[in-house]
Amino acid sequence: MVNYNPHNKYSKSYPPNSIHNFLGHPSGINTSVQIGLFNHHRFAFYYWNLWKNESLKENGKIDIDLISYDWHQDLVYPQESCKKELTNLDTKNSFEISFFSSYRLNSLNDSHIMSAVYLDIVNDVWILCRQGKFEQDWKDEYLDDYKGKKHTIRKFKTEESLQKALFLSKIKNVFFDIDLDYFTLNNNIEPKDKYKYMKDSEIKNLLSCDNILIQWIFERLNGITIALEPEHTGGISKSFKYLSSIEKLWFDKPLGNFDVQWKHLK
Repeated sequence: MVNYNPHNKYSKSYPPNSIHNFLGHPSGINTSVQIGLFNHHRFAFYYWNLWKNESLKENGKIDIDLISYDWHQDLVYPQESCKKELTNLDTKNSFEISFFSSYRLNSLNDSHIMSAVYLDIVNDVWILCRQGKFEQDWKDEYLDDYKGKKHTIRKFKTEESLQKALFLSKIKNVFFDIDLDYFTLNNNIEPKDKYKYMKDSEIKNLLSCDNILIQWIFERLNGITIALEPEHTGGISKSFKYLSSIEKLWFDKPLGNFDVQWKHLK
């Protein structure tokens, strides 16, 4: 029988095929921040939990909101059976959370956000997305976590509307989450259909360190998660293209290297 315990009990047990980097903080303050990169968006649950625990050790009680750029809304609520499993999780056990993220969260990669909200790993959610045919799809949603705390989930069609709402908020800490399929203009397409994409100049304007919304996010940053999701970008080469676009905008060398630096701080 396979032994499902980690070989090294002190290992962080990161999810399969994921990488992470420690970086200086993009605001220039004297602290570090981490970035997690992976294929399947559900693996973000692991990193959000890890970073929330690290923040709790340093700061005591802390609320961290999630800002996500994603073509899909990814807001499937945990069912009662899943809620029970979530509350039974040992959120301080890195291997257990890694296994849960990989093999117990929905393989469709659409339940990780609300699961994180239910455990109060994430406070409120702000999603810039494209999915939603009807006006009711864009209404705010609410979820009471396992302790009864109410969380608000807000969805936005445009960067401008997201920016306006965030600038009126009193948020102090955020996770910044990017699913690379956001750069597609059409998704959930038929096999014979072709993907359409944002222009490179539009992506640059959206994520540039000169963008005032990005600056606002960076000032409050507690971690960045990036999902490649090649099944929804038009293939792995497309995912790598858009990952490379982010790297060229933000960093002096590709992720996975030692001592990656923010370009705008050099």
